[in-house]
Amino acid sequence: MKFLIVLLSLVLADNGCSASKINQDAISLEYSARSRRTFKHIIITKKSISVVNNSGETPIIKSCPKTDWETILKTIKPINVENIPSLKAPSEKRFFDGAAIGNFKIIYNGKTYETPSFDHGNPPQEIAELVKEMLSISENIE
Repeated sequence: MKFLIVLLSLVLADNGCSASKINQDAISLEYSARSRRTFKHIIITKKSISVVNNSGETPIIKSCPKTDWETILKTIKPINVENIPSLKAPSEKRFFDGAAIGNFKIIYNGKTYETPSFDHGNPPQEIAELVKEMLSISENIE
């Protein structure tokens, strides 16, 4: 059954149909990094980008440019969201204050898919490109 779902996903992806069937207004991506000295929280939806760089600060909220959203969708396409909760962190520096604690989640139609914590700057390979894109987009918010 899983093979059939994966095969169907690939066929739809190749036909360019998958993005049109996704309710893009129901997708929200969140990334956070926390440590004693670091705080970053990013939320990206089709309509907005919210960034908080320091704990207790008011978020900077801007509209999400169409090009950024399309890049996010392209980057998220190969990710199997069902597997997100079981992703393994490639390193463990966060256990001894060697790195901030990173967390990532996708919320789609009210259902949350969240990773276990990982080192900020070294996310699981499956979401690394997406996290990098989110961080890049957030750096351009002023």
